[in-house]
Amino acid sequence: MNPQRIQRKRVKGWRMSEGAIYVGRPTRWGNPFTVMNGFKQGWLVWDDRDHLGLLPGYTTSDGFIASFATKDEALANAVRRYKKWIRSDARRCADLVPLLQGHDLACYCPLDKPCHADVLLELANKP
Repeated sequence: MNPQRIQRKRVKGWRMSEGAIYVGRPTRWGNPFTVMNGFKQGWLVWDDRDHLGLLPGYTTSDGFIASFATKDEALANAVRRYKKWIRSDARRCADLVPLLQGHDLACYCPLDKPCHADVLLELANKP
């Protein structure tokens, strides 16, 4: 069976399947591109890499990248940015991606929405 993305849940009694790896934001595989509701400004994508220590010496006034009319558009943009970012550094890919090969990946993102875990599954399990 091919590795797949599973949705992690905060429900009493729910357990992550054996061998699955959590790849959410606080982990080294987490997506530093955050989506948040800007209310009148729409759905916002933020770059949190400087706050997470992923860009030494990098500074930004507030991390704002772009706004979108829908949450789905913003999520898709954040996942595209993650894919470009993770693939832009061969060393980062070589250090992080092989550890995921053959494992299911867990994140809190709904299964019917874009998620950076799909990018990691693709990279870790490509032929």
